[in-house]
Amino acid sequence: MYQKLVLATCVLAFFAVVLSAYARLSDAGLGCADWPACYEKTALKERQPPQASAARGHTSWQWKLHSQVVQLLGLLAIAVCGLAWKKRGELRQSPLLPTLLVGLMIFMALFGILAFSYLPRPVIVPVHLAGGIAMLMLLAWIALRHTAPAGAVSVGGAQKWRGLARFGIALLLAQIMLGGWVSSNFAALACTGFPLCQGALLPPMDFSYSLDISGQPLSMEKLTAIHWMHRAGALVTVAYLGWLSFSIMVVKNLRNIGKIILGLTALQSALGVANVRLGLPLPVAVSHNAVAMLLLVALMVLSFRLQKRKA
Repeated sequence: MYQKLVLATCVLAFFAVVLSAYARLSDAGLGCADWPACYEKTALKERQPPQASAARGHTSWQWKLHSQVVQLLGLLAIAVCGLAWKKRGELRQSPLLPTLLVGLMIFMALFGILAFSYLPRPVIVPVHLAGGIAMLMLLAWIALRHTAPAGAVSVGGAQKWRGLARFGIALLLAQIMLGGWVSSNFAALACTGFPLCQGALLPPMDFSYSLDISGQPLSMEKLTAIHWMHRAGALVTVAYLGWLSFSIMVVKNLRNIGKIILGLTALQSALGVANVRLGLPLPVAVSHNAVAMLLLVALMVLSFRLQKRKA
């Protein structure tokens, strides 16, 4: 019962994060008729003061559906936490992580209520994204503790790969947050070419940034700098995860997870290139977010399997 509830909540958390990306991207105009002109119009609106932005509200069916999914996720998280405390002797696991999950959801709920009236989009989007990722990671780890065996590699080998796997998670998290920064500032179309950006390896860029709400969109040089940082981060992340995948595939018990990580990394790279080359179509943009979450979970599975097996 508990394992099934945790798995269901984990799947729902993944769906909530992807649905949040879909609602955010569709609300940014990716499905409009005069794309990409409407993308720029929305960017101008989102630079208005928070009160003016909040007055428009989020009344689309995407945001309403997302709100309902998050509410259901909150109820399931409370149920997971309650069972974790009630059956802590039987489960032989500390209820700390489920309790942290409920605490995180309470914080995100309060933040969502207050943020739209006082904070600009470049703050709201990364915080919501980070909160969604944290919930997914907590649920994935709770699920792994009850469904997957640890200690797949000898102690000496595990110690070697454990740090490399954790670094891969940290690198991917940083890259995902950079992607959220691109999205929150409407910088996805600042570079429309690939592999060059505006026909140059180092186009004109301005790395200065301010959260001052003046009602004016960011300059093209600022948008280019935001987009370029995401590209540079993607190059480093893909290179590292590719190397990590090939390296762990030589370890017998890690071969399959290595193949999965490599496949997801290749797919994520292809989706990123397609976003640029095709002008950021909504299905591709949402898939880019979804595969990033799957890749993160795959790396967590790898990290978990490298844990010491309990006696």
